[in-house]
Amino acid sequence: MADIVLGIGTSHTPMLTLPADLWPSYAGRDERNPELAFPPDGVVMTYQEALHSVAPEVRARYRGAAPFGEQAATCQRALDELSASLREARPDITIIIGDDQDEWFYEDNMPALAVYWGDTAPLVPRQVVVNAPDRDVVEAIRRGYGDVAMDVPVASRFGRFMIESLVERDFDVAHMRYVRQPYGGRVARRYPTRQGELDYVRDTPPHEQGLPHAFAFIVKRLFDNNPGAILPVLQNTCYPPNQPTPRRCFALGEAIAAIVTERRESANVAIVASGGLSNYVVDEELDRMLLDALERRDAKALCALPRHRLHSAGSEVLNWVALGGAMQAAGLKMEPLAYVPVYRTPATTGGGWAFARWR
Repeated sequence: MADIVLGIGTSHTPMLTLPADLWPSYAGRDERNPELAFPPDGVVMTYQEALHSVAPEVRARYRGAAPFGEQAATCQRALDELSASLREARPDITIIIGDDQDEWFYEDNMPALAVYWGDTAPLVPRQVVVNAPDRDVVEAIRRGYGDVAMDVPVASRFGRFMIESLVERDFDVAHMRYVRQPYGGRVARRYPTRQGELDYVRDTPPHEQGLPHAFAFIVKRLFDNNPGAILPVLQNTCYPPNQPTPRRCFALGEAIAAIVTERRESANVAIVASGGLSNYVVDEELDRMLLDALERRDAKALCALPRHRLHSAGSEVLNWVALGGAMQAAGLKMEPLAYVPVYRTPATTGGGWAFARWR
Protein backbone atom coordinates (compact mmCIF):
# COMPACT_ATOMS: atom_id res chain seq x y z
CA MET A 1 0.00 0.00 0.00
CA ALA A 2 1.22 3.50 -0.83
CA ASP A 3 1.50 6.03 2.00
CA ILE A 4 1.31 9.83 1.99
CA VAL A 5 4.35 10.93 3.98
CA LEU A 6 4.50 14.68 3.28
CA GLY A 7 2.42 17.59 2.11
CA ILE A 8 3.82 20.91 0.89
CA GLY A 9 2.18 24.18 -0.05
CA THR A 10 4.33 26.84 -1.68
CA SER A 11 3.98 30.02 -3.67
CA HIS A 12 5.80 30.11 -6.99
CA THR A 13 5.67 33.80 -7.90
CA PRO A 14 8.45 35.10 -10.17
CA MET A 15 9.47 37.32 -7.24
CA LEU A 16 10.79 34.19 -5.51
CA THR A 17 13.27 33.76 -8.35
CA LEU A 18 14.58 37.34 -7.99
CA PRO A 19 16.98 38.92 -5.52
CA ALA A 20 15.33 41.66 -3.47
CA ASP A 21 17.13 44.43 -5.35
CA LEU A 22 15.22 43.44 -8.51
CA TRP A 23 11.80 43.48 -6.87
CA PRO A 24 11.22 47.18 -7.69
CA SER A 25 12.02 46.52 -11.36
CA TYR A 26 9.56 43.65 -11.42
CA ALA A 27 6.92 45.84 -9.75
CA GLY A 28 7.10 48.22 -12.70
CA ARG A 29 5.29 45.61 -14.78
CA ASP A 30 2.11 46.08 -12.73
CA GLU A 31 1.33 49.38 -14.44
CA ARG A 32 0.90 47.43 -17.71
CA ASN A 33 -0.92 44.38 -16.30
CA PRO A 34 -4.57 44.24 -17.47
CA GLU A 35 -5.43 41.37 -15.08
CA LEU A 36 -5.38 43.14 -11.70
CA ALA A 37 -8.41 41.87 -9.73
CA PHE A 38 -9.00 43.82 -6.53
CA PRO A 39 -10.68 42.74 -3.28
CA PRO A 40 -13.21 42.63 -1.86
CA ASP A 41 -15.35 42.30 -5.00
CA GLY A 42 -12.83 40.71 -7.39
CA VAL A 43 -13.30 43.50 -9.93
CA VAL A 44 -10.51 44.09 -12.45
CA MET A 45 -9.19 47.64 -12.64
CA THR A 46 -6.27 49.27 -14.36
CA TYR A 47 -3.31 50.27 -12.23
CA GLN A 48 -4.25 53.94 -12.51
CA GLU A 49 -7.86 53.26 -11.55
CA ALA A 50 -6.66 51.34 -8.51
CA LEU A 51 -4.46 54.20 -7.33
CA HIS A 52 -7.60 56.30 -6.91
CA SER A 53 -9.89 53.51 -5.68
CA VAL A 54 -7.96 51.57 -3.05
CA ALA A 55 -8.79 52.62 0.51
CA PRO A 56 -6.11 54.91 2.01
CA GLU A 57 -5.56 52.63 5.01
CA VAL A 58 -4.84 49.71 2.67
CA ARG A 59 -2.67 51.80 0.36
CA ALA A 60 -0.62 52.80 3.43
CA ARG A 61 0.60 49.21 3.73
CA TYR A 62 2.96 49.93 0.86
CA ARG A 63 6.23 51.13 2.40
CA GLY A 64 8.42 51.28 -0.66
CA ALA A 65 11.37 48.95 -1.13
CA ALA A 66 12.45 49.11 2.52
CA PRO A 67 10.85 45.77 3.58
CA PHE A 68 11.89 43.86 0.45
CA GLY A 69 15.21 42.54 1.73
CA GLU A 70 13.75 41.04 4.90
CA GLN A 71 10.70 39.72 3.06
CA ALA A 72 12.82 38.03 0.39
CA ALA A 73 15.05 36.45 3.04
CA THR A 74 12.01 35.08 4.92
CA CYS A 75 10.65 33.52 1.73
CA GLN A 76 13.98 31.93 0.83
CA ARG A 77 14.41 30.47 4.32
CA ALA A 78 10.98 28.88 4.04
CA LEU A 79 11.78 27.48 0.61
CA ASP A 80 15.05 26.05 1.93
CA GLU A 81 13.09 24.37 4.72
CA LEU A 82 10.57 22.88 2.28
CA SER A 83 13.35 21.66 0.00
CA ALA A 84 15.10 19.98 2.92
CA SER A 85 11.85 18.34 4.02
CA LEU A 86 11.18 17.01 0.53
CA ARG A 87 14.67 15.60 0.16
CA GLU A 88 14.56 14.09 3.65
CA ALA A 89 11.23 12.38 2.93
CA ARG A 90 12.68 10.87 -0.27
CA PRO A 91 9.25 10.20 -1.81
CA ASP A 92 8.97 7.58 -4.53
CA ILE A 93 6.29 9.74 -6.15
CA THR A 94 5.58 13.46 -5.79
CA ILE A 95 2.11 14.53 -6.93
CA ILE A 96 2.21 18.22 -7.87
CA ILE A 97 -1.11 20.07 -8.05
CA GLY A 98 -0.75 23.21 -10.13
CA ASP A 99 -2.36 25.29 -12.85
CA ASP A 100 -1.52 26.22 -16.41
CA GLN A 101 -1.23 29.83 -17.59
CA ASP A 102 -0.91 30.00 -21.39
CA GLU A 103 1.60 27.13 -21.46
CA TRP A 104 0.07 23.78 -22.47
CA PHE A 105 -3.61 24.74 -22.65
CA TYR A 106 -5.39 27.36 -24.76
CA GLU A 107 -8.95 27.91 -25.83
CA ASP A 108 -8.78 25.19 -28.47
CA ASN A 109 -8.64 22.81 -25.47
CA MET A 110 -8.96 24.00 -21.87
CA PRO A 111 -9.82 21.14 -19.47
CA ALA A 112 -10.93 21.91 -15.94
CA LEU A 113 -8.84 18.97 -14.69
CA ALA A 114 -6.01 17.06 -16.37
CA VAL A 115 -3.31 14.56 -15.44
CA TYR A 116 -0.03 14.23 -17.35
CA TRP A 117 1.15 10.60 -17.35
CA GLY A 118 3.87 10.34 -19.98
CA ASP A 119 7.03 8.41 -19.15
CA THR A 120 8.86 11.73 -18.78
CA ALA A 121 8.01 15.42 -19.06
CA PRO A 122 10.38 17.89 -20.70
CA LEU A 123 11.71 20.84 -18.77
CA VAL A 124 12.59 23.52 -21.31
CA PRO A 125 14.41 26.64 -20.06
CA ARG A 126 12.68 29.85 -21.09
CA GLN A 127 14.10 31.91 -23.90
CA VAL A 128 15.48 35.35 -23.08
CA VAL A 129 14.88 38.26 -25.44
CA VAL A 130 18.30 39.78 -26.09
CA ASN A 131 17.09 43.38 -26.08
CA ALA A 132 14.53 43.08 -23.28
CA PRO A 133 14.45 46.33 -21.24
CA ASP A 134 14.48 44.39 -17.95
CA ARG A 135 16.79 41.62 -19.05
CA ASP A 136 18.19 41.09 -15.53
CA VAL A 137 14.68 40.32 -14.31
CA VAL A 138 13.89 38.06 -17.26
CA GLU A 139 17.14 36.14 -16.89
CA ALA A 140 16.58 35.59 -13.16
CA ILE A 141 13.06 34.31 -13.79
CA ARG A 142 14.39 31.99 -16.48
CA ARG A 143 16.85 30.49 -14.00
CA GLY A 144 14.21 30.21 -11.27
CA TYR A 145 11.74 28.33 -13.43
CA GLY A 146 14.26 25.82 -14.71
CA ASP A 147 17.72 26.56 -16.08
CA VAL A 148 18.67 23.00 -17.04
CA ALA A 149 16.97 21.19 -19.93
CA MET A 150 15.97 17.72 -18.81
CA ASP A 151 13.42 14.96 -19.12
CA VAL A 152 11.76 14.85 -15.71
CA PRO A 153 10.73 11.32 -14.67
CA VAL A 154 6.98 10.82 -14.35
CA ALA A 155 5.17 8.16 -12.33
CA SER A 156 3.41 6.97 -15.47
CA ARG A 157 1.88 3.69 -14.24
CA PHE A 158 0.62 5.39 -11.12
CA GLY A 159 -0.69 8.22 -13.30
CA ARG A 160 -2.86 5.83 -15.29
CA PHE A 161 -4.11 4.30 -12.05
CA MET A 162 -4.92 7.81 -10.80
CA ILE A 163 -6.87 8.68 -13.94
CA GLU A 164 -8.88 5.47 -13.97
CA SER A 165 -9.61 5.76 -10.25
CA LEU A 166 -10.75 9.39 -10.62
CA VAL A 167 -13.11 8.33 -13.41
CA GLU A 168 -14.53 5.66 -11.09
CA ARG A 169 -15.26 8.51 -8.67
CA ASP A 170 -17.10 10.49 -11.39
CA PHE A 171 -14.32 13.02 -12.05
CA ASP A 172 -14.21 13.94 -15.75
CA VAL A 173 -10.44 14.10 -16.09
CA ALA A 174 -8.51 14.90 -19.27
CA HIS A 175 -5.17 13.20 -19.80
CA MET A 176 -1.89 13.99 -21.53
CA ARG A 177 0.56 11.29 -22.57
CA TYR A 178 3.16 13.34 -24.46
CA VAL A 179 4.17 16.89 -25.35
CA ARG A 180 3.57 17.95 -28.93
CA GLN A 181 5.61 21.02 -29.86
CA PRO A 182 5.15 23.88 -30.54
CA TYR A 183 2.61 25.36 -28.18
CA GLY A 184 0.73 28.63 -28.61
CA GLY A 185 -2.77 30.06 -28.82
CA ARG A 186 -5.29 32.48 -27.38
CA VAL A 187 -6.96 32.74 -23.98
CA ALA A 188 -9.58 35.36 -23.15
CA ARG A 189 -9.65 36.80 -19.64
CA ARG A 190 -13.35 36.92 -18.85
CA TYR A 191 -13.04 38.66 -15.49
CA PRO A 192 -15.58 41.16 -14.11
CA THR A 193 -14.99 44.90 -14.43
CA ARG A 194 -17.10 47.89 -13.44
CA GLN A 195 -18.25 48.09 -17.04
CA GLY A 196 -19.08 44.40 -17.47
CA GLU A 197 -16.57 41.78 -18.61
CA LEU A 198 -12.89 42.36 -19.30
CA ASP A 199 -12.25 42.61 -23.04
CA TYR A 200 -8.74 41.20 -23.17
CA VAL A 201 -7.37 38.21 -25.05
CA ARG A 202 -3.75 37.15 -24.65
CA ASP A 203 -2.19 35.74 -27.81
CA THR A 204 0.88 33.53 -27.30
CA PRO A 205 2.94 32.81 -30.44
CA PRO A 206 3.97 29.19 -31.11
CA HIS A 207 7.08 28.23 -29.15
CA GLU A 208 8.76 25.24 -27.54
CA GLN A 209 7.15 24.70 -24.14
CA GLY A 210 8.06 22.24 -21.42
CA LEU A 211 6.54 21.72 -17.99
CA PRO A 212 4.35 24.69 -17.00
CA HIS A 213 6.01 26.99 -14.49
CA ALA A 214 3.94 25.71 -11.55
CA PHE A 215 5.71 22.38 -11.92
CA ALA A 216 9.08 23.55 -13.23
CA PHE A 217 9.48 25.76 -10.14
CA ILE A 218 9.18 22.68 -7.89
CA VAL A 219 11.71 20.74 -9.98
CA LYS A 220 14.21 23.61 -9.84
CA ARG A 221 13.73 25.09 -6.37
CA LEU A 222 12.59 22.23 -4.16
CA PHE A 223 14.26 19.32 -5.97
CA ASP A 224 17.34 21.39 -6.89
CA ASN A 225 17.24 20.00 -10.44
CA ASN A 226 17.43 16.42 -9.16
CA PRO A 227 13.80 15.31 -9.16
CA GLY A 228 12.36 11.94 -8.38
CA ALA A 229 9.26 10.74 -10.21
CA ILE A 230 6.50 13.37 -10.31
CA LEU A 231 2.85 13.27 -11.32
CA PRO A 232 1.50 16.61 -12.61
CA VAL A 233 -2.17 17.26 -11.81
CA LEU A 234 -3.48 20.40 -13.49
CA GLN A 235 -6.52 22.43 -12.43
CA ASN A 236 -7.84 25.29 -14.55
CA THR A 237 -7.94 27.73 -11.68
CA CYS A 238 -7.57 30.91 -13.74
CA TYR A 239 -9.81 31.00 -16.78
CA PRO A 240 -13.62 31.15 -16.94
CA PRO A 241 -15.98 29.64 -17.80
CA ASN A 242 -14.88 26.18 -16.55
CA GLN A 243 -12.95 26.89 -13.35
CA PRO A 244 -13.57 24.23 -10.69
CA THR A 245 -15.28 25.32 -7.49
CA PRO A 246 -13.51 25.23 -4.12
CA ARG A 247 -15.85 22.39 -3.18
CA ARG A 248 -14.76 20.38 -6.23
CA CYS A 249 -11.07 21.05 -5.58
CA PHE A 250 -11.39 19.86 -1.98
CA ALA A 251 -13.15 16.71 -3.17
CA LEU A 252 -10.37 16.14 -5.71
CA GLY A 253 -7.80 16.27 -2.92
CA GLU A 254 -9.80 13.79 -0.86
CA ALA A 255 -10.03 11.49 -3.88
CA ILE A 256 -6.29 11.71 -4.57
CA ALA A 257 -5.50 10.72 -0.99
CA ALA A 258 -7.89 7.78 -1.13
CA ILE A 259 -6.45 6.61 -4.46
CA VAL A 260 -2.91 6.73 -3.09
CA THR A 261 -3.86 4.42 -0.22
CA GLU A 262 -5.65 2.05 -2.60
CA ARG A 263 -2.49 1.52 -4.64
CA ARG A 264 -1.25 -1.98 -3.82
CA GLU A 265 2.39 -1.32 -4.62
CA SER A 266 4.41 0.01 -1.69
CA ALA A 267 5.48 3.64 -2.20
CA ASN A 268 6.02 6.83 -0.22
CA VAL A 269 4.10 9.73 -1.74
CA ALA A 270 4.42 13.49 -1.27
CA ILE A 271 1.75 15.94 -2.44
CA VAL A 272 2.67 19.53 -3.34
CA ALA A 273 0.35 22.48 -4.03
CA SER A 274 2.12 25.02 -6.23
CA GLY A 275 0.96 28.63 -6.53
CA GLY A 276 -0.83 31.42 -4.72
CA LEU A 277 -1.83 32.74 -2.45
CA SER A 278 -3.26 36.11 -3.52
CA ASN A 279 -1.41 37.11 -6.66
CA TYR A 280 -1.04 40.30 -8.74
CA VAL A 281 -3.00 42.09 -5.97
CA VAL A 282 -2.64 41.47 -2.23
CA ASP A 283 -5.75 40.08 -0.51
CA GLU A 284 -4.65 39.43 3.07
CA GLU A 285 -8.18 38.71 4.24
CA LEU A 286 -8.63 35.86 1.75
CA ASP A 287 -5.13 34.52 2.36
CA ARG A 288 -5.58 34.39 6.12
CA MET A 289 -9.04 32.87 5.69
CA LEU A 290 -7.51 30.04 3.67
CA LEU A 291 -4.52 29.45 5.94
CA ASP A 292 -6.68 29.48 9.07
CA ALA A 293 -9.11 26.98 7.55
CA LEU A 294 -6.24 24.70 6.51
CA GLU A 295 -4.69 24.78 9.97
CA ARG A 296 -8.05 24.14 11.67
CA ARG A 297 -8.86 21.37 9.16
CA ASP A 298 -12.11 23.20 8.43
CA ALA A 299 -13.45 21.52 5.31
CA LYS A 300 -16.63 23.61 5.32
CA ALA A 301 -14.69 26.87 5.26
CA LEU A 302 -12.36 25.67 2.50
CA CYS A 303 -15.29 24.59 0.35
CA ALA A 304 -17.04 27.92 0.92
CA LEU A 305 -14.23 30.27 -0.15
CA PRO A 306 -15.87 33.17 -2.04
CA ARG A 307 -15.57 32.48 -5.77
CA HIS A 308 -15.87 36.16 -6.66
CA ARG A 309 -12.44 36.67 -5.06
CA LEU A 310 -10.84 33.88 -7.07
CA HIS A 311 -10.25 35.69 -10.33
CA SER A 312 -6.96 36.03 -12.20
CA ALA A 313 -3.81 34.50 -10.66
CA GLY A 314 -5.22 34.76 -7.14
CA SER A 315 -7.31 31.72 -8.06
CA GLU A 316 -4.22 29.55 -7.46
CA VAL A 317 -5.39 29.21 -3.85
CA LEU A 318 -7.56 26.42 -5.29
CA ASN A 319 -4.43 24.27 -5.54
CA TRP A 320 -4.04 24.67 -1.78
CA VAL A 321 -7.70 23.77 -1.29
CA ALA A 322 -7.10 20.49 -3.13
CA LEU A 323 -4.03 19.88 -0.96
CA GLY A 324 -6.16 20.59 2.11
CA GLY A 325 -8.60 17.87 1.06
CA ALA A 326 -5.77 15.40 0.58
CA MET A 327 -4.08 16.24 3.87
CA GLN A 328 -7.31 16.04 5.83
CA ALA A 329 -7.95 12.59 4.39
CA ALA A 330 -4.35 11.55 5.11
CA GLY A 331 -4.47 12.81 8.69
CA LEU A 332 -1.28 14.89 8.42
CA LYS A 333 -0.84 18.06 10.50
CA MET A 334 -0.14 21.47 9.00
CA GLU A 335 2.99 23.38 10.02
CA PRO A 336 2.86 26.98 8.73
CA LEU A 337 6.37 28.17 7.91
CA ALA A 338 5.76 31.71 6.66
CA TYR A 339 3.14 34.06 5.29
CA VAL A 340 4.58 37.18 3.70
CA PRO A 341 2.16 39.77 2.23
CA VAL A 342 4.25 41.83 -0.20
CA TYR A 343 2.88 45.22 -1.28
CA ARG A 344 5.13 46.17 -4.16
CA THR A 345 3.32 49.35 -5.32
CA PRO A 346 0.98 51.95 -3.77
CA ALA A 347 -1.85 50.40 -5.82
CA THR A 348 -1.53 47.36 -3.47
CA THR A 349 -0.30 45.12 -6.25
CA GLY A 350 1.90 42.25 -5.16
CA GLY A 351 0.77 39.09 -3.42
CA GLY A 352 0.66 36.92 -0.35
CA TRP A 353 3.52 34.43 -0.45
CA ALA A 354 2.92 31.39 1.74
CA PHE A 355 4.80 28.25 2.72
CA ALA A 356 3.61 25.30 4.76
CA ARG A 357 4.17 21.58 5.22
CA TRP A 358 2.13 18.67 6.53
CA ARG A 359 3.78 15.71 8.28
